[in-house]
Amino acid sequence: DGVQRSTFASAPLTRDRDMVAGPLRLEIVEPMQVLRVTLDEQDGMSADLTFTAVTQHIEDSRMRRESGNTLIAERVRTVQFGEWSGSFTVDGVTTSCDRTDWWGFRDRSWGSRTTGTAAEGKDSAHKSAIYFAWTLLRFDDECLLVAVNETPEGLSEARTVAVLPFLGPDDPAYGEEDRILRSDTFGFDIDYAPGTRRARHVSLTVGPRGPVSRSIEIEPVAEFLMQGLGYYHPTWKHGTDHGGLAVGSDAWKLADAVPTKIENVHAQQICRATRSDGSVGLGLFEHVAIGPHHPSGLPEGIAPATTTPPVTR
Repeated sequence: DGVQRSTFASAPLTRDRDMVAGPLRLEIVEPMQVLRVTLDEQDGMSADLTFTAVTQHIEDSRMRRESGNTLIAERVRTVQFGEWSGSFTVDGVTTSCDRTDWWGFRDRSWGSRTTGTAAEGKDSAHKSAIYFAWTLLRFDDECLLVAVNETPEGLSEARTVAVLPFLGPDDPAYGEEDRILRSDTFGFDIDYAPGTRRARHVSLTVGPRGPVSRSIEIEPVAEFLMQGLGYYHPTWKHGTDHGGLAVGSDAWKLADAVPTKIENVHAQQICRATRSDGSVGLGLFEHVAIGPHHPSGLPEGIAPATTTPPVTR
């Protein structure tokens, strides 16, 4: 129906690291391999979903950002491709999920960072600038991860480029990364939709340095507003102390969500990806750009790009 809906739950972290917040529960069934998420009925939504890994975990490059002599962010993130099974219910309509056609990803970050706000420090040369692009693509024979954080000048604060093979029946989802292929160069050309900072097409190249060389065209087909996960949400920002257990929900009609409003500038787009060899895959392209990014022609604030040159790193 074109409406995005979210249930939010927040609770104080206890000494035993209980992973329950009101109706929402996360269960580690098998470490780094199988996780279960359940949501008791809340405002017409409920779920019982299981995530099963199909690749190893991979650790993103560490990101560190300072403002003068103040540490603004230092974080590491791990990413994993997987498949979903189970079901979810919205307003009495239940949808069943089967691993054969419900693909997904999960990530877990730790460390220290400002989240859901552009405030990066009063004396910073790029105090309101955020530039992040994150691409996760699954093909029949491999999975691809490309991630980058950059300064307004286009200098990388963190970047990861990797091709991950699928796990075999007896392969662990952790351990040595000798089967993961990495590169240190990539380039992408983001064609922004007119008047926005939202991609309508992305051309991605990986390599030629290193063992990975790919050329991929990425076509967004649907979008998910990241305020649905708390980013830039006026009430449910990450890390907000609600004074105890708090549960709520929100909904957005996507056709009415203005992409140049700060709460909507950060989005994930579900994408169809086509490699130069003709292979077609699915995945996501996540992007947030606030403030200037000179290589992309992005000015101050969240105004649209003035130019969209290809960017190679």
